[in-house]
Amino acid sequence: MALTVSYVLSAIATVLGICEPFNKKMAAVLVFNLAGNMLVGVSYLLAGGAGALSGAIICFVACIQVFINFWFARYDKKVPRIMLVIYLISFVGVNLAIFKAWYDVFALGAAICYVFSISQHSPGTYRILYCANSMLWITYDIMASTYGNLSTHIALAVFTLISMYVNDRKSVTCKK
Repeated sequence: MALTVSYVLSAIATVLGICEPFNKKMAAVLVFNLAGNMLVGVSYLLAGGAGALSGAIICFVACIQVFINFWFARYDKKVPRIMLVIYLISFVGVNLAIFKAWYDVFALGAAICYVFSISQHSPGTYRILYCANSMLWITYDIMASTYGNLSTHIALAVFTLISMYVNDRKSVTCKK
């Protein structure tokens, strides 16, 4: 039963994540991101497995960071660099405290990439970093055998690439 609920939560997170990169304002991106991270974190807990706890805790720490960044984005302010340092230290500290499997290093890499993605002022730069983040989570999901979340992260990577094409190709073309 828990595995079924995990898959349902992953499916809902996938829908939110598909909508997320198409937003043109960072505040809207962060709302979708917060909800998706919460659902994926719970999904990791329900899926179980040797390394799933690491993924869940990283998602919950990310929720706190997204909530803080939302307040900056809401008022069109950049996230102070000291916050990035605090975010990085928190992710490294949490990951070292719960490190169980060698592949938890991919979750840490995804978390570090994530810190830089959610701290962007530009949704275009966010999308590039978010795509890299998704690739690291895909690797982690394969190693941790969390297939519901794997399907979520594959869909997010694909739709982030599509949103990059739809939203960002004009700005690249204009710069030439």
